[in-house]
Amino acid sequence: MKKALLSKAIPWLASSFAMLVSHQSGAVALQIEDYRAAQSLTCVALPTPAFSLSFIHSVSLTPVTDRYRIEQDSAGYRIVQTAEHFIAHGQGLPSMLGEPDAIAFEHKEGEFVLHMERPIPDLLVRTDARFKNRLHTDNTTINLNQWPDNGLRIRPISHCNTEQKL
Repeated sequence: MKKALLSKAIPWLASSFAMLVSHQSGAVALQIEDYRAAQSLTCVALPTPAFSLSFIHSVSLTPVTDRYRIEQDSAGYRIVQTAEHFIAHGQGLPSMLGEPDAIAFEHKEGEFVLHMERPIPDLLVRTDARFKNRLHTDNTTINLNQWPDNGLRIRPISHCNTEQKL
């Protein structure tokens, strides 16, 4: 089993390292849009090509953090989910290594962590004030509930326009 995990983890680590080395600080941003209205709400410059979303799980009422990175290829930018951190299994949360795109599953210090390589073609977030939706970068936390009870699309872009930068 360890050999299988290593065979999945080594290519992932190599591609992650190459992506981080090639990334130029500030060269990527996240556009946050009202999904239904297709209207831009704000833009967040990323100091590194990584961000996370945190929320309270609607069934277990426990905190969850999803971690992502931005990759660039010939087609442009894309989002890849790299991990999901949670403390209680609940509806919609992973429960084992056999989950789609999983590369490792661990339990440490009271927390479950599913490590993964999951491409996200369209990142949609449903906000609900009860669930404390937040977007985190290395230096900023954005309260996504400032757009209450809304569907938000989060997509990577090369940079923010100056009038919409957060």
